[in-house]
Amino acid sequence: MGAIDAIIRLDGGSPSAATLLRMAAAAPHRGRNPATYISGHLAMAHQANAAAIDDPQPYVVDNGRLVIVLSGRLYDHQDVARKLRDLRHPVPDETHCAVIAAAYDAWGVQCVRELDGDFAFVLYDTVNRRLLGARDTFGVKPLCYAHWNGAIWIASEPRQILAAGVPATPCDESIASYIALERSLLDPSLSFHESIRRLRPGHVLIQEGSGPLREEPYWQIDPHRVNDETTEADMAARVRELLIDSVRRRTPPAGPYGCELSGGFDSSTVAALLRRDLSGRGINDPLETFSFELRDASADEPELIDAVAKSVGARHKHIYVDQDNVFKLLPHMIEAGGQPQFDMGLLYLWRCKEETARHGVHVTMSGLGGDELFFGRYHFLADLLKTGRFVTLAREMASLFPNDLSTGKPTSIKKLAAAYIASPMMPRGVRAWMRNRQGRGAFPNWINPDLARRTNLADRIAQGPKRVFSDYYRQDCLEVFESILVNVTVPIHEALGATFNVDTRFPLLDRRLVEYMFATPREHKIRRGQTRMLQRRAMDGILPAVVTQEHLKKNLNPVLWRQQNKHFAETLQSFFEQKTFRVAEYIDIDWMRGAYSNFLSSNGGAQQSAYVLWYALNLEGWLQTTESQTEAHHDGVPAA
Repeated sequence: MGAIDAIIRLDGGSPSAATLLRMAAAAPHRGRNPATYISGHLAMAHQANAAAIDDPQPYVVDNGRLVIVLSGRLYDHQDVARKLRDLRHPVPDETHCAVIAAAYDAWGVQCVRELDGDFAFVLYDTVNRRLLGARDTFGVKPLCYAHWNGAIWIASEPRQILAAGVPATPCDESIASYIALERSLLDPSLSFHESIRRLRPGHVLIQEGSGPLREEPYWQIDPHRVNDETTEADMAARVRELLIDSVRRRTPPAGPYGCELSGGFDSSTVAALLRRDLSGRGINDPLETFSFELRDASADEPELIDAVAKSVGARHKHIYVDQDNVFKLLPHMIEAGGQPQFDMGLLYLWRCKEETARHGVHVTMSGLGGDELFFGRYHFLADLLKTGRFVTLAREMASLFPNDLSTGKPTSIKKLAAAYIASPMMPRGVRAWMRNRQGRGAFPNWINPDLARRTNLADRIAQGPKRVFSDYYRQDCLEVFESILVNVTVPIHEALGATFNVDTRFPLLDRRLVEYMFATPREHKIRRGQTRMLQRRAMDGILPAVVTQEHLKKNLNPVLWRQQNKHFAETLQSFFEQKTFRVAEYIDIDWMRGAYSNFLSSNGGAQQSAYVLWYALNLEGWLQTTESQTEAHHDGVPAA
């Protein structure tokens, strides 16, 4: 884990050591006492905490020919080292930074294509005056940058760059996308600060000589890929092989061995494979597993959790959050994430990371990503209609009526057709026309019209996400995977983990597995009311039967919102007692007052009003935090 800081002056000046240390000091939770390298127009720092790799950093090659700082780790460094040696390229050792340096010498900026891991790194080539920044495929490790005041500023978090004096002006486009409640609108290359950009997952940052600073992708999903395996048995064998190897790569060399365990299929898969890997190494240490629960039978699954914990030999910790007040923790979560937050369910993550650290566990595994890879949603109904497979469509619809077998919730043919056939097949232009006809306008009516115009919000909503797959099912899986999982959930996992010195690893977000599952035909994942068929077959004999058999999937969020309703109302009362509102530049305050009245009269049941108010509270808190950070940095210390 840890953090990185870098300054590359482009104006012939020399970076200030004080400014570099100031950047590092802005993120003390990622490591104190940074190690630094300063020479000519380059300055780099590396911050290490308990979860960081042991490589000496900054890593310097040939008295400064190459300089590298790395946050995170490679999972294939030994494989890459062997490949380089087979090509007769020297590799001094198999440490992560040494392998990156050797790979760069062999393949140049294309070296990142060979690297697999959770990483963000900056490499500077002084001979060719080339900057190379890189972020892992799914953005597990953060990297942001600014081009300002004759220099390039790079760090793990925006707060480090702000500490150098870079303006903290809020980014209108990010804020407009955020309060529109459509996560697919959020541009992953933008931060919530106008001057600071985020390097997108699967991209490199390059600057050479006096040339421009540019981003280039080194990995993208291939919509035309076809897997070699053709039978479900062979597919399951390949998935099992990939899952086993993904967990093996991410298992730390020494304990304690942690795992987040909800009792669901994905977290149970990871826990079972972690136990299998350790047993294969002759390690009998118990797993340290953690779950969050609400003491409500409609949300919790303690019987599944306990069954899995027993089967993997875990010392399990049930974390009960029903008495917690998420709004007392919200300022800390906003500060940790460096932006307004999205979901009240952050309470689960915060408490889980906190308890993990309290038990001395600094590396933990998560089953995040399984729903998008092994399950998906019912958009394939639109594909069946589009391709004229009417008999199959009728059978699939019948299997989902009158109850969804995965959730137990009642359904209707009308609602299924509207959500999973009409909606995905409806052209964007028709959707916009219907919004206007229904009086909803081109953008949500709580958003300040000036903000919407400045950020081209109506057109961005109408345009929607870029289409990658020709079928509706995989396109929807990809949109959820990217806009929710990669762009929102993974970053906040990492940020909250960093707060408590916990490195979270995601075996299901293995590049090989993701590529394979997006190329796997839908019929092997979900059909006739059954779900996760391929995953069940791949895990047969490894998971306990209580998990692999069909059972209803529970939803924690409605229960959490109900339990937090009193705290929400108290927080809103204090909010509306303010004389001025920082969010007034972005959100219509009169609309918010009306939403507040609806919230109170419905006892928290007005869902859309509640969501908008939650987002408004987050945005107000983030704007306040930004003001405080700006004031703290205006103390006369020069930037550079």
